[in-house]
Amino acid sequence: MKFFSQEYQEKREAIGEGLYLLYFAVMIGARAAGLYEGMTLYNISLVLGLMLFACKFVVTAGSLKEYLIAAGLMLVSGLVYMSTGEKGLIVCFSMLLGMKKVSVKKVISVGIIVSGFFILGKILLGVTGIAPEIYYPQEREGVGLMFRHALGYAHPNTLHMNVLMLSMLVMFFISKYVAKKNIKILLVFSALVLGFNFYVFNYSGSRTGVLACLVYLVVNLLFGMKNFPRILEKAICYISYPGVCFIAIAGPFILPESVFDTIDRKVFTTRFSIARYFWENNHISLLGIRLNNPNPRYQTYGIDMAQLYLFLQLGLLAFLVMSAITLFFIHESLKKGRMQELAVLMGMLCLGIWEPLLYNLGFKNFTYVFMGALLYELLGDKVEDEAKEDEAKEDEADVRTVLFIRTALKSVAVGITAGIAIFFGVMLLTSAPKALYGDRQQDETGKTFDMEEVYLTSDEVTELRSQGEIIVGYVNGETPMYKYSSDIARMEYSKRNLSAAVWIGVLVAALYGMCYTIWEKFCRRSNK
Repeated sequence: MKFFSQEYQEKREAIGEGLYLLYFAVMIGARAAGLYEGMTLYNISLVLGLMLFACKFVVTAGSLKEYLIAAGLMLVSGLVYMSTGEKGLIVCFSMLLGMKKVSVKKVISVGIIVSGFFILGKILLGVTGIAPEIYYPQEREGVGLMFRHALGYAHPNTLHMNVLMLSMLVMFFISKYVAKKNIKILLVFSALVLGFNFYVFNYSGSRTGVLACLVYLVVNLLFGMKNFPRILEKAICYISYPGVCFIAIAGPFILPESVFDTIDRKVFTTRFSIARYFWENNHISLLGIRLNNPNPRYQTYGIDMAQLYLFLQLGLLAFLVMSAITLFFIHESLKKGRMQELAVLMGMLCLGIWEPLLYNLGFKNFTYVFMGALLYELLGDKVEDEAKEDEAKEDEADVRTVLFIRTALKSVAVGITAGIAIFFGVMLLTSAPKALYGDRQQDETGKTFDMEEVYLTSDEVTELRSQGEIIVGYVNGETPMYKYSSDIARMEYSKRNLSAAVWIGVLVAALYGMCYTIWEKFCRRSNK
């Protein structure tokens, strides 16, 4: 009977883990696919995801202490929702509370597979022109007029935030389960991830995305070399959360007026002035508020700085609870040497200075997975870490890792070589266009560039394309187009050539990797 009871419990835990992985796939997949609040399909995904979480919570048995903690967190998120209409905390806490008896490695793997499929797929469809996409002409200091592309997402920043989330998922997996303190491997994969982010930056123009990626990769390298933190790593971690809170909450007030405009415009891209505006028109509350936004000019704006969003919009109670969870996680992770998890948190906190995705419905802040795993571990329900499980098969694991890394590095080298050849080959065999015709002359704020309307027939469009000119967004002869200069045309021409090099390089690398793996297996079998 005792054996049956144990077997029954193990089956329940396996079912519960499967439900959580499905929940994670649905939620991260919806966001990676570009769905957002207000869309019917996203609302369906949200309901389905929360139902899966509820089923998982019911299936997996817990202790009284665990149920009390869960009830407390969901009560806080429910009260905040009733007061503000914001559902973010419900999703954040469901990600945390569902981690009982769930493998972190499996969750991260599911996240990489699902989000990678949607994100890379949308980028590829966008750069090839197969799928329609949003673009904005925008003036940028040091660049001038440029096109920012969303590549199938609602906004260029949304594009890069998804790419950044995928980058962190991949690098966490590599750092935790593949490289295992091997600095050379970390450097190689960090360079590849940073390079891909710079490639996406050519389209998104998101300086925030590139900066947050760079900060995360540097911190991950610094932390990845340590089994346990020294004074420097401890100082970075303990200062990080109160530091970003101070910047977001107090920053808009403490800067002298003489430098406020410069820092607001060049560093925070007007987020400080928007924060000051919302501070002036709203008040601190216990359970949060529905933002008062009286200026018609700001109707499409919200609070972008995560800590201010948490403090002012979600309320003092949510701020105190989330602060306690975050600081406790930092303290316990430092004690246990969870450096890769802390690197992700540092990257997210940096990103949160410019974006609210730490506590909203974005489902990109996957640090709650680590927080949940740590919570249940401290409550006595530890899931054996896969890295420790592999210690029993250390030799076998090392052989597999060496083979994987060797194949990956060779594939990358072949792919980069092919990409470089394609890029210079296209540049030599084609000529840059002299003009670009686009169907937009307004930037994302609605500002127009007062350009003259041009009406083109389909025959004229065909003729222009045959001459090498770029046509974007053409509908018909009755829809106005706008002629951009040769500078814009050359920028878009370079982007297209770079995309051809990147994606052909990726294809070549993937084919080489598969062929090399098959050949290695064939040789090993032949030698037996």
